[in-house]
Amino acid sequence: MPNVGVVCFLASYSLALAAELTRLAWRNRISHWVMLGLTAAGLVAHTLYLLIRAQQTKLPPLLSSTHDWLLVLAWLAVLVYLFVALMDRDLAIGLIVLPIVVVMVIASQFVSTSAESLALTSHKSWLMLHVSLLVFGIGGVCLGLVSGLMYLWQHYRLKHRQALLPGLTLPNLERLEYFTRLAILTSVPLLTFGMALGAGLVVVSREDDAIAQRVLRDPLIIGSGLCWLLMMGLFVWLLSSRGEPGRKVAWLTVWSCGFLLLTMIGTQVLTRGNALHGRQATAPRSDSGEHPL
Repeated sequence: MPNVGVVCFLASYSLALAAELTRLAWRNRISHWVMLGLTAAGLVAHTLYLLIRAQQTKLPPLLSSTHDWLLVLAWLAVLVYLFVALMDRDLAIGLIVLPIVVVMVIASQFVSTSAESLALTSHKSWLMLHVSLLVFGIGGVCLGLVSGLMYLWQHYRLKHRQALLPGLTLPNLERLEYFTRLAILTSVPLLTFGMALGAGLVVVSREDDAIAQRVLRDPLIIGSGLCWLLMMGLFVWLLSSRGEPGRKVAWLTVWSCGFLLLTMIGTQVLTRGNALHGRQATAPRSDSGEHPL
């Protein structure tokens, strides 16, 4: 990548996380704006990187490779984080969101960057809708994980009568429970429609039977299907039991969302993202033949 590489925004996000952690011991307005400045700088470099990748592959980032797909998800998380941090500078959301972002950016370095993918079919529009639904669904999963963790943190703090540091705030339990439920009730339908559309594309595609067979045997598809069943069970349970304690809802959400993210990212890392996107396990790391970092 000319002038812009993954290391640029990864370093910015890592420094922003360090600045967020230092605010636990020393908190003032300057550290808040330093953290936001570092995150914004990382977001700019992140955006440029994705635009350059799109120009090189001649495909939207969601369709080009697993590497780009993960970076789009991280980009969306950073965008939401910056918006929330600007609205409430004392909200401790960065302590949870930034580590997730850093993990996703690092994980993107261990998957395929090959542009040879299922995007090279005659169903690009439907494939784009399929991937978009999955991305927004997983974004909802991330939101559920963040709000669930914040709920458990707030519940533990109140139960043990622990005071927050000056200038550090958490939403009340009712608000966190609402966002946790909303995240699940929104993300599960998106994931369901996305997976159903993906299955339909495999069925109607006749361009490469080998691809369809590989998709059906893909460990990511199998693992995601099992996680989807877990999420669907949680979805039905939330619809049928509105009076359940918020702590129980938070724990179930954290476990199910965390397991889904771990399965999806972990499987991609272990298979190097080649199950769906790379035709060969030895696909080049980038158009220039260099590692994207």
